[in-house]
Parts: sequence; structure tokens; C-alpha cells
Amino acid sequence: MNPQRELLERCRKDDRKAHYELYRECFQHIYAICRRYYINKDDCMSALNMVYYKIIKNISSYLSKSKDVPFELWTRKIAINYIIDEFRKNSRYKNLIEPTEVSVYENQMLIEDEFENTIDTEQIVEAVEKLPEMNRAVFNLYVIDGYKHEEIGKLLGISSSTSKVHLHRAKKTLRTLIDDVRKNDSISNKILS
Repeated sequence: MNPQRELLERCRKDDRKAHYELYRECFQHIYAICRRYYINKDDCMSALNMVYYKIIKNISSYLSKSKDVPFELWTRKIAINYIIDEFRKNSRYKNLIEPTEVSVYENQMLIEDEFENTIDTEQIVEAVEKLPEMNRAVFNLYVIDGYKHEEIGKLLGISSSTSKVHLHRAKKTLRTLIDDVRKNDSISNKILS
């Protein structure tokens, strides 16, 4: 995704047709980011629209530095920052963890980062969507977006240890969900044989 500067200039001048063109060009990219964090499609679309609003609102600041920052990275940062702000504002996304749980999980080995090739991408995405919201947020920020636990902690208003616990729980839950998919696939293959 790399819109023409002329299109961005028209957006800065509040050209509604340009806004629509840019929306269409950005839609898949922003939707993919929002979808990783929201299960509910309405929440996802609401976040997408707010992110797009922020992009249009701040297009002038992007144009002043566009030679240094690719448009795709700039929009990605806006999307992630918006989603993180929403997590901070909405306390229902925060799972409370007892301090004693943190030390227990810190001492346990983490489950493997890579999944075997027998699971396709769609099954992994479905499994990630089944994670509790905070676990999914930490998993996405750490594994997909490359944040460190200290950064995640600051972004979400939790400690880095709590971030590690949520990542551990996410990986553990994903492993269980993927094992269930494998078992179901194995049973289906036996029935069809």
C-alpha cells in the first residue's frame, strides 16, 4: 500500500472523493490489523473507522515527513496506538492476575513459538480469535507486532511480568486449541478412509 502523494494532498484539502479512494486503498491493511485484536466484527469495523479518521485528521503531519516514513508503517502505528488506547480506556479488557501467579508462570518453560506445518494459517487465526481479549492483545503485540514485554506493559498499563503471564497463557491455550484441531482432523481422516 503506497498511495500517490497527489491523493494524499487531495485528502489534506478535505476532498471527500479522495477520502473514499484512500479508504478503499487502506481498507485491507487496516482491517487486518484491527481483526487481530477484535473478535466482534462490529468492534473491528468501529476501530477501523476510527483509525481511518485519525489518518485523515493527521494527514498533514504525515505529508511533512513522508520522505522518512512509509505510509503503510505510519498507518500501522496509528492503528496499533488506537487499539492500545482503547484497551487502556476499557477496563473490561484487563484480566486481574494475582501477584503469586506471576512468579509461578515466570518459572515455567514457554511453549514453542512455532507451530508445526500440519496446521494451516486459517486454523491458527481461528485459534487466536478464541483467546481471551487481554491474552490475544499481548500475543499480537509480542509475536506479530514485535513489542517487548516492557513496552507492552507500558502500553497496556500492566507490569512486564503480567505481560509475560498473558503471553504464556495465550501460547498454552493456542497449543490446546491446535491439538484439538489435530485430533478432530485425525478423527475425520479415519472416518473418511
